[in-house]
Amino acid sequence: MKKKGFIVLSLIFGTFAILTISLKKCSEPVFIPQPNFGQLGSPFEFTDYKGDTISSCSLNDNIVLYNFLSVDCPNDFEKCPFRLEWFKIKIYTELVGNLGFKDVKVVTSFIDTLSDINDRISEFRKYNEIDSDKWIMTSNTYFPYFDQDFSRGNPWEKKDTLFGFEREAYLMTLLVDKNQQIRGKYFTYNFGEIRRITKEISLLIREEIQSDSTYTIPILGNKDFDPSIPGDTAYHEIPFWSFINQKGDTITDEIMKDKVCLVDFFFSHCPNICPMMTSNMKKIQSKLENECISDVELISYTVDPSRDSVERLREYANSYDVNFNNWNLLTGDQNAIYELGVTGYLVPNQEDALAPGGFLHSEKMILIDQKRRIRGYYDGTDEENISKIVKDIKKLL
Repeated sequence: MKKKGFIVLSLIFGTFAILTISLKKCSEPVFIPQPNFGQLGSPFEFTDYKGDTISSCSLNDNIVLYNFLSVDCPNDFEKCPFRLEWFKIKIYTELVGNLGFKDVKVVTSFIDTLSDINDRISEFRKYNEIDSDKWIMTSNTYFPYFDQDFSRGNPWEKKDTLFGFEREAYLMTLLVDKNQQIRGKYFTYNFGEIRRITKEISLLIREEIQSDSTYTIPILGNKDFDPSIPGDTAYHEIPFWSFINQKGDTITDEIMKDKVCLVDFFFSHCPNICPMMTSNMKKIQSKLENECISDVELISYTVDPSRDSVERLREYANSYDVNFNNWNLLTGDQNAIYELGVTGYLVPNQEDALAPGGFLHSEKMILIDQKRRIRGYYDGTDEENISKIVKDIKKLL
């Protein structure tokens, strides 16, 4: 009888324990990333109230709130004066000051047309005891993402059309992450938005921490190691090479030194996959430029050097609006190119009468790190891989 009672009690406690664990798991909050409203736009520069030139690229390591203010709001404009001003000061003091978000900055453009506007901004900062470089102030700056030009018409009547607000643009605040992506948009005439902005900045910071802690990129290719020596691993590296680019310059593997590189193989007369690959590579180049990412080299080797001369490569590059500064299209000895593809980048390249255009080559884009090791292969014909490639590039930098 005692044994039977013990079994019953064990079942009860066991069931209770299982339910407790299950409820605990169910109660764990699910992390939902902030929405992404798209790229901020091309890099731009503006002059602050002190006369210093500031590049949007210099803000890349920060979460940024962009908005507008005025020191001389029209007298008959009921929405503007103290409420709007107080709200945006509150954004600064609550988010940047008191909460201590170290990587958050506010950029405000004063939309007044006063001749002494910069002096008035200085007075505004002094009066409100703003002495931090975390709140950057400028005057009459054309922020491209607000789709405005204050030189034409009444700035108080300007509507935002770029992001679908259909409201007065001066009411808006945009939240931009460290990747220059717009992650929040707010009508900053409502005090309740402060709590929302605070929460969504916290979510962005959490998203960044979570991404960094779980995201790794493998090292690919053959590797040699001596098991008797701890940590002794020799990874596959891209060997020496030397070819001619679209400008007629001799380019060697030295351009890969301490750089992240993205590589593909193509030929200019290719009838099918090459146009897609080159178009996607151009989109990657533009995306890197828009996000102010440097120290990246793009390299395209032709598998048809007999027809792809320097002149032909230059013509081909210009047809895709290639920026020559960090994208080299290379030609040279065919056997050397093929050997580099097979033994260096580990992808096939060869003449094939049955293949479209007469050449068989890989559709892969190949990611190379600063130590010339292979870190990724991607389908270069798939536009959906662009974001993944850029993300992996940034992870390596």
